[in-house]
Amino acid sequence: MKGRERVTTSGNERERPRTSENVAWIATLKVFAAFTAFAALTAFSALSTGCSSNSRNSRSGTTSGAGKATFAPVQNERFAITTAELGAILLDNQKYARWTFGIKLKQPIQLRSIRIEDVTEGTSVLLVNDQAPQVEAGAWTGYTGAIEPTASSLPWLFDNNPAKRTFRFTITDLNGQDSVLEQTVTYAMKSKKDLIKWYGFSA
Repeated sequence: MKGRERVTTSGNERERPRTSENVAWIATLKVFAAFTAFAALTAFSALSTGCSSNSRNSRSGTTSGAGKATFAPVQNERFAITTAELGAILLDNQKYARWTFGIKLKQPIQLRSIRIEDVTEGTSVLLVNDQAPQVEAGAWTGYTGAIEPTASSLPWLFDNNPAKRTFRFTITDLNGQDSVLEQTVTYAMKSKKDLIKWYGFSA
């Protein structure tokens, strides 16, 4: 029927004239529906992208710390071990390994000395003997001397097994009171390989 459209309402059919107002209203509805669908699709895409980004960040976070030792910090009411890890230094254009150790003071204590020994093999090997510890912001940091990064000096680093090292910290205050803490650190195979690769160590 020319100039008229068939519209069904409530199960009853009737014919309604196609006026210019009706045509404009229908066009407006179509534009609104299209815009709503686009907005919903855009919001969904943004949400999906955001979730993916967060997931990647979470996964990458789990890989941080590669090449470092894993350990549960040992502490008592006075001190807490914060660092025990192997790194590298450059002396005379040659790379050497060295241990870095850190201690947090949980009380305002004046220190007389700090001794750190490697007791992994059952016998003690003195690594640090600081007779005048310098504390800054409630923390102390100390280093070993340079160590040849070779299989003869660091056999545990170059073998094919995960490694555990145990260090004995003896912290003496000005009153002569000793605090002894034993800290074990673990190097997984990947961490050992990362250390060798990053620092250019060779057996």
